[in-house]
Amino acid sequence: MDLSLALTGLFWGAVSAASLPVGAMLGLWTRPSRKVTSLLMAFGGGALLFALSIELFGHAVHIAGDGHGQINRPGIILITIAAAVVGGLLFQGLNHILNNRGAFLRKDALVNKRVRGEKRQRMKHLMNCLSRVPLLQSLPPDEMIRLVPKVGSRSYDEGTSIFSEGDPGDRLYTIVSGLVSIRRSGAGDENPEVATLGPGDVFGEIALVSDQPRTATAVAQTDIEVLEISKQDFEDLLDSSPTMRAAFQEVIETRIGELSERHTVSEAEAQEWEDRAVSRLQQEPVSITSEEIREQVDAHSSGAALSVWLGIALDGIPESLVIGMLVVTASAEGTAMSLAFIAGVFLANLPEALSSAVTMKSGGMTTRKIFWMWMSLCILTAIGGFFGTIIFPAHPEGTILYILFAVEGLAGGAMLTMIAETMLPEAFEQGGGGWVGLSTLAGFLAALAVKLI
Repeated sequence: MDLSLALTGLFWGAVSAASLPVGAMLGLWTRPSRKVTSLLMAFGGGALLFALSIELFGHAVHIAGDGHGQINRPGIILITIAAAVVGGLLFQGLNHILNNRGAFLRKDALVNKRVRGEKRQRMKHLMNCLSRVPLLQSLPPDEMIRLVPKVGSRSYDEGTSIFSEGDPGDRLYTIVSGLVSIRRSGAGDENPEVATLGPGDVFGEIALVSDQPRTATAVAQTDIEVLEISKQDFEDLLDSSPTMRAAFQEVIETRIGELSERHTVSEAEAQEWEDRAVSRLQQEPVSITSEEIREQVDAHSSGAALSVWLGIALDGIPESLVIGMLVVTASAEGTAMSLAFIAGVFLANLPEALSSAVTMKSGGMTTRKIFWMWMSLCILTAIGGFFGTIIFPAHPEGTILYILFAVEGLAGGAMLTMIAETMLPEAFEQGGGGWVGLSTLAGFLAALAVKLI
């Protein structure tokens, strides 16, 4: 082992990642505006894109060619492409696993993506429930999507009366979990129960079309959770949508009679309605509120520190190995270490840590924990650079050469996926608007200018 070369890898790894703890502390001390954070994030992403294009994938093209534009060793290009695909898929898979364990708290863009995803899933579940409601099933599903935000969730303890016979009919219920007993006084004193309803069943739907009092009593037979739609919200929706009002009038005229005899919708009808509704739902933007974001952060902030740390490490480990590889290559070729890649990683790390530290702080992490989280990653990157110089030979030939480019492609694919998955979405999420593209270009050109040094 060449100790001096390994220490060089350690040094450059530390330099590239020194911006992590520095950026984290700057973020906590200065609390930059969202727009400034956005532009810095885009700038760092552009710089890293240059580093990947030239130092990794450009290197593969250079070695595979003959210096005159001809590719003599296409196997190098193919192995790089294949490894990049694997690297991207690997990053995506691990990132998904860690985000499900709370690692999404490291970035605002990931937090918002998480909230939107879960909200969309809840909306799809609601559409599934609504598709089983006879009075609603014949309505235009694209119009019914507007009702989804008005659907509330409520829990009742075992034995609690949800409504009583004779009460005003003011809302419709769909059971999410548990059992509900429907009772009527006229059913006989010994056994007043006329039905037991379970998950997916609907009751109280007549309230949406009539001003008649309840004709039965509903009691929670177990602890239950229900979804509910108030009559007032439904009527407000009808008032704002002439199309839906016309459709509902038709439903009332043609189907109200059969509802007294038929209280279910066939599975085929419900599935067709749900499919159309979900298809329309996919086209609708999902808005989120600060309260929904706060609920998500509060729900996952406890015990998520390790997942957050692993998520950040996942973003940074590939680049540390590449740094070690570049140190070895520069030494073997007798050239100076490429500062473009170091600068690209440094510039990308700074705003990433700056933005993420603020998000972590708002999630309840202490300043001390945040600092050491980022400092440990700086140390880890330095160690990665150290071992990168040991792992990769100075003059690879044969199979070793292809393994080298497989590792480069793997790292490059993971890093490119990371940029597209976290950095650029974070830049847009922070409110950079139309300046994100120009800031990304500036970062790319800044890294290019470093090549002149």
